Amino acid sequence: MISNGHPVAANRRLSVPPRHTRPPRALTEPELTALLRVADCLIPASGPNPKASDADQYASYLQLALAARADAFDAIVAGSSKLSDVPADELWDALKAMSVEDEATFVPLSSVLAGAYFMTPQVMKLIGYPGQHRDPAPLELAAEEIGSGILDPVLERGFIYVSAVDE
Repeated sequence: MISNGHPVAANRRLSVPPRHTRPPRALTEPELTALLRVADCLIPASGPNPKASDADQYASYLQLALAARADAFDAIVAGSSKLSDVPADELWDALKAMSVEDEATFVPLSSVLAGAYFMTPQVMKLIGYPGQHRDPAPLELAAEEIGSGILDPVLERGFIYVSAVDE
């Protein structure tokens, strides 16, 4: 494909990063066990809300969350693995200490574990979150906006284009 005289990869979208649905590598069984243990400590069962590892499809959504944070995958796995030998009754305090002493590990670790939990359909239903969806403006509203003159300053300014390829 050619754009403004420059070749452009057909599948390249400069404004949108590629979407990854798998982590950089498969988790080992001990790594998954360590992550689930930390997740359950951070998100225990409460009322009708299940603990993290008991949420339907949690492990699948954990894989998706790890893929989304591939940049922090090694830190997340290493952080949870460091905690694998901490006794259960000391894990909360160890996580609190990590949050202060090693924020660079704790933030992505806790974010991925919580993010996976809130992505599960079961938890989304429990909290009443319908998920993301498109809500396009009706055609009449678009016509009204264009007719209102909102674009007049842009049209008067004229074309402004700077090619990202030329830079």
